[in-house]
Amino acid sequence: MKRILTFLAAIVTLSACGEVIMDGAWEPIRTDKNHVNFPPEGGQNAVSALNYSRWWISGGYDVAELVDNQWEYIGYVHAISSDGEEACTYDILEGSWYHVMVPEKGRSNTIIITVDPTGDAEGPREAVIEMQAGNAFTRITIAQQ
Repeated sequence: MKRILTFLAAIVTLSACGEVIMDGAWEPIRTDKNHVNFPPEGGQNAVSALNYSRWWISGGYDVAELVDNQWEYIGYVHAISSDGEEACTYDILEGSWYHVMVPEKGRSNTIIITVDPTGDAEGPREAVIEMQAGNAFTRITIAQQ
């Protein structure tokens, strides 16, 4: 009986030892596009993650500049959750001229990017959207003429 219990304990121990993914060792997020252009009239476009079934928005910004060996983000916007802070879905991003959402309240591997018209006085503009899935990250750039 003692041998059977030892054998069962060994099997349980071996089956419990799954692959452990170390911090930073996650496969980077692959997307169907990492840059999207929009005309002056604005519009809408979708970008999908190819290797993760869900992701969320970390934030977005217009420009990043290296100042005194530190990155400064101009126009940084934090993502919010459509169901309130406690939901932690981070499925909405409201930039000054661009808007991003993860459909199905964050239960999707797609984002919908909507860009406002430029208007008369504005020229070309660019922004970066930061996405995350677990400990994997990617950036999607958007531009408008």
